[in-house]
Amino acid sequence: MPENAGQMQVLGQFQKGRSGNPKGKAKGTKNRATLAAEQLLQNDLDNICRKLIEEALTGNMQAVKLVLDRVLPSKRDRSIDVKLPKLQTADDAVNAMSMIINAIGSGNITPAEGEAMSRVVDAFVKVMQAQDIEKRVSVLEQRANDKIN
Repeated sequence: MPENAGQMQVLGQFQKGRSGNPKGKAKGTKNRATLAAEQLLQNDLDNICRKLIEEALTGNMQAVKLVLDRVLPSKRDRSIDVKLPKLQTADDAVNAMSMIINAIGSGNITPAEGEAMSRVVDAFVKVMQAQDIEKRVSVLEQRANDKIN
């Protein structure tokens, strides 16, 4: 940081809370350390990868982990094949929850996947409840207005 940074801020060149680069670093821009590492490894990268694979094949578990982490990254989500009913009523939500529980019990989905699906059904039920409350309040307001008039 320049020695006169405080003076520059007072003079108005650097305004507090305002970046000198509001758009930030361009997407995909590599930092200096990455560029330096790439330059150092430029000619040897193929040899290093071959050696790493050889080590993995001989049973070096750290090499195996490195290779697998790069080649087969861990999957976050997967497609779930559970046919739920179209959610329109509370009965549909009850049936959907029953189907989710059965899918967990039969091993078709994991408990974590079932929990995620249950949260979706729960969100639907909450929306239905909010809509029901809105309708009831509207009816009560209409009745109150009719009595006043």
